[in-house]
Amino acid sequence: MGRGGTVGGSEVPDALRRLPEPIRAWAMRKAKAVFHFTCSHLVELALAAIVSLNAGRILEAHQHGELAALWGRACEFSAQRLDLSLGWALAAQAAVLAAAAALLWLLRPARGTYLVDWYSFRPPDRMAVSVEDMNVGIQRKKCWNEESKRFMGKVMEISGLGQSTFLPDEVKAGKLRDMDQSNTNKRAETELVLFTSIQRLFENTGIDPASVDAVITTCCTFNPTPSLSAFVVNRFGLRPSVKTYSLGGMGCSASLIALDLANELLKSNAGMRVLVAGTENILDNMYWGSQRSMLITCCIFRLGGVAALLSNRRGDARRAKYRLAHLVRTHLGASDEAYNCVMQKDDETGQLGMRIGRDLMSVAGKALRQNITELGPRVLPLSEKLIFAGNFVARKVLGVRIKPRVPDFSTAFQHFCIHPGGKAVIEEVGKQLRLTPRQCLPMVVPFERFGNTSSSSTWYAWGYVETVQGVRRGERVWQLAFGSGFKCNSAVWVALRDCRDQHDAWTETPSC
Repeated sequence: MGRGGTVGGSEVPDALRRLPEPIRAWAMRKAKAVFHFTCSHLVELALAAIVSLNAGRILEAHQHGELAALWGRACEFSAQRLDLSLGWALAAQAAVLAAAAALLWLLRPARGTYLVDWYSFRPPDRMAVSVEDMNVGIQRKKCWNEESKRFMGKVMEISGLGQSTFLPDEVKAGKLRDMDQSNTNKRAETELVLFTSIQRLFENTGIDPASVDAVITTCCTFNPTPSLSAFVVNRFGLRPSVKTYSLGGMGCSASLIALDLANELLKSNAGMRVLVAGTENILDNMYWGSQRSMLITCCIFRLGGVAALLSNRRGDARRAKYRLAHLVRTHLGASDEAYNCVMQKDDETGQLGMRIGRDLMSVAGKALRQNITELGPRVLPLSEKLIFAGNFVARKVLGVRIKPRVPDFSTAFQHFCIHPGGKAVIEEVGKQLRLTPRQCLPMVVPFERFGNTSSSSTWYAWGYVETVQGVRRGERVWQLAFGSGFKCNSAVWVALRDCRDQHDAWTETPSC
């Protein structure tokens, strides 16, 4: 073992180790804060030091009249050598202004991706379902044996779901009769969520649907013909030149993949507006077999959806809430373990369902580590990079036996909007990133209230942050989601103004 103990993966000096634990932890926190402040304000501190060191010499020169004499000589030189005519003076001023204008034009902000606003669907009260209702419906189903029913009851008991979540009408009615999984009912469920969310988004932003240049829809398993993006074009009468994309099979990270596609479109086209809308079809994902790994989705997935408007128009940029700073995508599909850990397949009796493997947590952990390895250098402050580098050198070069340093992402982000996929996912992500209980609330509370809403889940988390915690101008929001394949995707947003919007999903205001 190296000398001293460890705190958070960093070596503790012997002098601190002899202190009581509370005082030692306080001292380490203060030392870390001082180090971060010093690295963040290095230039200002250096200038202050230079001024302080030379303050005495400057004061002495002033007292002896040296500064006054120097100023007098400068004025005399100007009077003798710079007697310019009015024409030359105007020409010089014009040249300076032209150079300044050219410099400002060259340094103007690059065309970015701006999030004007989004709307998270809050289902009507008639769709509310309690844990007791779920258990009653499970017990009445003859397709599940007693062992499967006990397993599903246990999953809902320990899952972290609240007493009231939401299911579509046909699924909720299924506790009293057989569900009608017709294409008509599946379309009705999806149209209710998407159309309502998009309509409310247009109303909130005052955007004319005819001004939308591209539409991107996401839904993992329900992909009808015509496509979901065609649904939107037809319902809102979008113009014939609109570009449409329908993403399927992307899992719970589909929304961030749609953001990446929107970002690429905005990079290539000036003055563009992109509508992103997503949901997951609960009725289409019902599983009637008895394989445990496929029953989990029936227990924790709930109804939800989102519509978001992105733009690079200058007018929209002035009123937008956020600007996209970074987007990092990680795909571990080359690994069979990662590829197979979440998969839609038939069970041994031919029943179609979504299988969630036992290795999901380990695969998610690997994907997360890979993603933050690429994201970290882009967002972490210099001080955190130096600490991480020091830890790496100590372990790999000097052979000191200390724990690997996990970067403190709270130095880079003020808000964490991470996919609330379930209690196990929330606990694993919180442990990997060393998040505090307060930082985990935007995962815990949305899952408790709305369950796993698939690709729209991070937007419910973000809505919670704005409604309950508030976002201040300049703060950064980390949007992180996982999906089948296996994928881990991150988006980093910078707030352009203070955001304390009261979202319908968090004020108990039904969307329809």
